Amino acid sequence: MERQFTATVYIVHEDKVLLHRHAKLGKWLPPGGHVEANETPPEAARREAKEETNLDIAFIEQENLKIDAENATSFERPFLCLLEHIPPFKDQPAHQHMDMIYVARPILPLPQDLGGFRWLSQQEILEIESELFPDVKAMIELLLEKERVVP
Repeated sequence: MERQFTATVYIVHEDKVLLHRHAKLGKWLPPGGHVEANETPPEAARREAKEETNLDIAFIEQENLKIDAENATSFERPFLCLLEHIPPFKDQPAHQHMDMIYVARPILPLPQDLGGFRWLSQQEILEIESELFPDVKAMIELLLEKERVVP
């Protein structure tokens, strides 16, 4: 089965998460997409966030160790990595996404146009729960819970 690298970024601000209703899938999703040739996963996450939402972002770091040596340099570590099973669609066969999941905050000021994305509170998330993939729901619950990972 073919596997493709992707990057997704959950952007949180004032106890809300930024999502859009994906037209093809009919589900609410954060910004993200395929990692392009010669692009690191964090570069892809930043690019996708900017292209899809008009936002510049700052990752919420959770690094254990950073290296900055002549032979190797650290880049931002994903918050979570997922192997996602993508069903066949039209002429595209079933495949898998190796998704690097990042968490970020927007760099202020916020733009007026968010490209169809909306800031959703925990209550609003509950109202669209049936329109979330299980992994998206679990991630949002973790990010917006009272004792959350995101300070």
